[in-house]
Amino acid sequence: MGERKVLSLRNHSKKPSDEATRKKERLSNLRLFASAYAEGYYIIQNLLDHIIDFGETSLMGQKYLPSRMKEYKGQKKLAFLYHGYFQGTVGYERLERILESELFNIFAISGTYQPYSQDIRKSAEYEMRVLEWVLNNTDVEEVYLIGHSQGGLVVRYMIQFLGADKYIDKAIFLSTPHRGTRLAYGSNINKFPMKILSRILPNFPSIEGESAKQMRPNSQFIRRLNSKNLPKGVDYTSIYTYIDPVVWPSSSARLPYREANNILLRKIGHMQTLYDFQAIELILKTVLLGQPFSDAYKKGAHKSGELFEKRHINRGGSEINEFVTY
Repeated sequence: MGERKVLSLRNHSKKPSDEATRKKERLSNLRLFASAYAEGYYIIQNLLDHIIDFGETSLMGQKYLPSRMKEYKGQKKLAFLYHGYFQGTVGYERLERILESELFNIFAISGTYQPYSQDIRKSAEYEMRVLEWVLNNTDVEEVYLIGHSQGGLVVRYMIQFLGADKYIDKAIFLSTPHRGTRLAYGSNINKFPMKILSRILPNFPSIEGESAKQMRPNSQFIRRLNSKNLPKGVDYTSIYTYIDPVVWPSSSARLPYREANNILLRKIGHMQTLYDFQAIELILKTVLLGQPFSDAYKKGAHKSGELFEKRHINRGGSEINEFVTY
C-alpha cells in the first residue's frame, strides 16, 4: 500500500492532534458496531418493501414506468435507480422522493428489470431501451445512473458494452460486487422454492438464477467486465461498507479503476448504502456537485469535521483510490 494520510475536512491547514484522532477512531468503532443493529432494521425494511412491490405487481398488475412518467414535471436532471438481487422498485422510493423534492428537483426512475434474470446482460439491454425511451420523451440535460448491488453491474454493462456513457454524466455504485461475491455460490438454494412460486402465482417469473452465477468471483462475466476500460467523460463513484455479508469479501466492492472514486463507509451491512442517511448524503452530494468527488473532497465539500483517510492501493495490477470515512 502506498500513500496514506489523514486529512481534516474542517481545516486543511492544521493536522488533527493524536488525541483528537484517537477520539474520532473510538467514536468510529462505536458507530461501526451500532451499524450492525441498524443493518438488521434495514433488512426488515427492504423485505417489507419487496413484499409491497411484489404484491402491487402480482395482485394489482400495476405498471411502474407509465405511472412514474406521469409524475415528470419538466426536470432537467434525471436519475435512474437500479435495484439489486431479490429487490423491487419500492426499495428506492425514499431516494426518489428526496431527489424529486424542491431542494434537488431531480426526476428519478427505478429500473424494472427482473431481478432473477437469466443473464445480467439481458437486464442491461432492457434498461438501455428504457433509458433511450425516457430520454426521447423528456427534456432532461443531465443523467445519472445509480445501482445497488447487482444493479451496479447492470449499470456497468450498460456503460461499458451498450454505449450508455454517451447519455450520462455520473454513475454511482452502492455495495456492488465489482469483483464478484462468494455468496453467489449459494444461489442454487433459491431455485426450488422459486419454481414452486412461479407455478402457484401466474405473474411470478420463472426463476433460473443465472444472474447470481454471473456474480461469482472470477466468473466469465466478471472477468469480461473488468478487462474492459471505463469510458471517459463519466464520473464514477463506488460507495460500500467495511463489512458486507452479501458482497464477500467487502473489498470486492471496490471499482478497480484508477479514475474511479471508492468511498468506504465504516459500517457493517449491505443495505446500509441504500437506506442509511450518511450514504444518501454522499449520493446527493456526488450527484449534485458539478465536479469529481476527489476535487470536492480536497475543497472540504463534505460534513464539517468529518475525517477521511485517503488510500492509494495497488493490487493485482490495478491502481485504486479509496476514501475511508471515520
